[in-house]
Amino acid sequence: MSLFRKKKHQAISLPVGVAPIPASVKFRGCTFRMPDHWVITKQLLDGKDYEPWVLDYFLQTLKPGMTVLDVGASWGAFALPAARKVGPAGRVIAIEMSPGNGRVILESAKTNAIDNIRLILVGVSDTLETAFLRRQTMHNNHQLEPAGQAAPDDLSDYDFAPVVPIDLLRGELGRVDVMKIDIEGMEYRAFMGAKAFMAEQKPITFLEYSPRFQAETSRAEGSALLSFFLDLGYGIEILHRKKKREAVKGATPAEVIAKVDAAWKRHVEDDNGTHLDLCLKA
Repeated sequence: MSLFRKKKHQAISLPVGVAPIPASVKFRGCTFRMPDHWVITKQLLDGKDYEPWVLDYFLQTLKPGMTVLDVGASWGAFALPAARKVGPAGRVIAIEMSPGNGRVILESAKTNAIDNIRLILVGVSDTLETAFLRRQTMHNNHQLEPAGQAAPDDLSDYDFAPVVPIDLLRGELGRVDVMKIDIEGMEYRAFMGAKAFMAEQKPITFLEYSPRFQAETSRAEGSALLSFFLDLGYGIEILHRKKKREAVKGATPAEVIAKVDAAWKRHVEDDNGTHLDLCLKA
């Protein structure tokens, strides 16, 4: 069944507390059971792809039997196709803090008879705590309140989300070959809570990079996030949207960071974008 439709679908804002209507959406060989009112649902039903410059390369990287860790799994765009690619001998661990997104992942996995996905319904950070997750009415993207933020005065618009350092989950995760992380600027804090895991395993990592988001949410410079990987011996590839992938070379870590930041600034200025997609390999 084709994704393309003649009718343009319109996303609507669903009032909090109103039950969503599920829609069946075909994407990357899987059938997703997604709320009809979500923006991404409408986009897919209207024939738009989802991050092909990242998802294509991500899936090419996977091999049967691998273990994939999907941090910020959202509606499962990476997790479900990955589960198909690694096969019954492999597994996907989906970490997602939104109960609504978690439901989509589990219901979609059941619809596709995929049984090698494990969902862990938490957020990740550098501390063990409870965070505040603003409820969304039109889309699947969720963002924790910035680091150090006090409890909101009005809690009625928030869900509470447990956040856990990845290092505390190491015994549950086992060996991880490939990691994808997209958590709206919390990446730096997540990796500060995953120092032992990353030093021990060094998985291939697909990462969204935005100095702006890092400053707003993690309260950290973008360079600090890149330095963490460079200190572990990782190389950096930029997954451009409109041209070939670019392996970033430099005589020093500072030179590599400067080149990545310059590419991010060009993307923001020329394409009105928000982030670069990176692939990091040790």
